[in-house]
Amino acid sequence: MADPTWLGTISALSGTVLGGVIAAAAQSVRDRRTRRYQSEARWEKAFVDGVAEFLSASDAEFRALRRLHQASPGDERWHGLRNDADDAVEEAERKSNVVSLLSGGRTHPVRVASRMMREALRELQAAAHDGTVLSENEVDDVRRRWTAAREDLLRLVQGIYASHGRHPRGRALHERLSSARAARSPGPDRRE
Repeated sequence: MADPTWLGTISALSGTVLGGVIAAAAQSVRDRRTRRYQSEARWEKAFVDGVAEFLSASDAEFRALRRLHQASPGDERWHGLRNDADDAVEEAERKSNVVSLLSGGRTHPVRVASRMMREALRELQAAAHDGTVLSENEVDDVRRRWTAAREDLLRLVQGIYASHGRHPRGRALHERLSSARAARSPGPDRRE
């Protein structure tokens, strides 16, 4: 027959081992959740930063193209304005590529919206490379289409991530996009 002291010892040891296994499993689940949350937060931060930088670069691109179309090809500063516009277009293209990379597939709504913004300014860019100066009405038409596409992109990104408002990062995203929107409004450039 078994010694009763051994039964107590074995029972206590098995309880300790079982408790340790349960605690390790619970910690593992917590660690995985924490890593997933941190990974999502890093991706969302990179995505929001990418969208904000793209919006800023697109604003600068529009202003540079508009300044170029306000000058005439015979103007002595036209070549400098054209170089500035080309640089702004390249910068906006790089930022657009980051948004495309982070948003995923070709049909992702954010990627489509950013592409629509780029397409709206291509008319100004193409005319600049041809040496054609567009009328104010044509530039205003492009501005209206670009502004509408820009607003669609902002609403889309805010709508996607405002639904994640259960976390402080959702509110932070909303605040970041709102401040970027206010700071980089497509209105007239005060420096001109």
